Amino acid sequence: MSTGEPPLAVLCIGTERWLREEAVQDLKGRCVAAGFEETDFVRFSDPDVEPQAILEAARTSPFGSPRRLVLVDGLQEITPDSAPWLKEYLTQPNPKSCVVICADKFEKGKEFGQVQIIRCSPLKGRPLEDWISQRCRQKGKPIETGAVSELVLRIGSGLQALDLALDSLALMAGDSPRITAADVEALIAPSLQQTAFEILDAAASGQTDRAVLALREAMALGRMNMDQFLGALGWYLRMAWKGGGSMSWMPPERREALNRFRRWPASRFQEALEELLRVDMRIKQGHPSPEWLADRLLLRLR
Repeated sequence: MSTGEPPLAVLCIGTERWLREEAVQDLKGRCVAAGFEETDFVRFSDPDVEPQAILEAARTSPFGSPRRLVLVDGLQEITPDSAPWLKEYLTQPNPKSCVVICADKFEKGKEFGQVQIIRCSPLKGRPLEDWISQRCRQKGKPIETGAVSELVLRIGSGLQALDLALDSLALMAGDSPRITAADVEALIAPSLQQTAFEILDAAASGQTDRAVLALREAMALGRMNMDQFLGALGWYLRMAWKGGGSMSWMPPERREALNRFRRWPASRFQEALEELLRVDMRIKQGHPSPEWLADRLLLRLR
């Protein structure tokens, strides 16, 4: 928990809800005394709430806490229009309140006065890996480096979903001193993204039979439908064609496959994408064998 005097106003900016809630709970611990949560912590979850109601809550003194915490959540972007009351409030803030606004974005160039900004953007790369390792230590079950990478592949980068998965892993790992990659593979089902890209990686590496079987299995088990497969294939082709951006986050086999594709002439990419559009249209028109069309698309990646 942070220490020191709580700020008068805080903007929690970013789409990672876990980090936003963590920041709110930290401020709540610094502002609101135990037993006074009902009176000294006020949450407004409706962005269309009357500004006057927010101002009255912020200007009310706490009943038994060092500060009254007033939280305004549910905003997509903080602007003078979405929070019209904020500039007025900050001209004469209540020194016994802490006002917190959570939003996905902040309109740059718009000044609201002296506010503390807490960034709550999604984590990726090393910060995400460090967060997972720290959470595991807090749960009393360290995690191996290889298990971290496998977990992100299967779950993604959402912290709430990752934390739930870590709870399951810590419980199911039993007496094992740490969580291993084998634990993740055994206990966490592959994500849609991982399943799709494993199929495409296999096809791009010339393992067409393996790719076809994996696609049929994924569809039979309900892990993927045809629309999702076509969307993943479109992303795969465009990533290889357009390039750009770091590929360091990708598994080595995917980087190799995409680099192999980048040697294709532009005309071949155009043909592949046009075929993808034709297949999508034929499926929407009721083609009797979508699986056969998907097999043909996989064959194009060899």
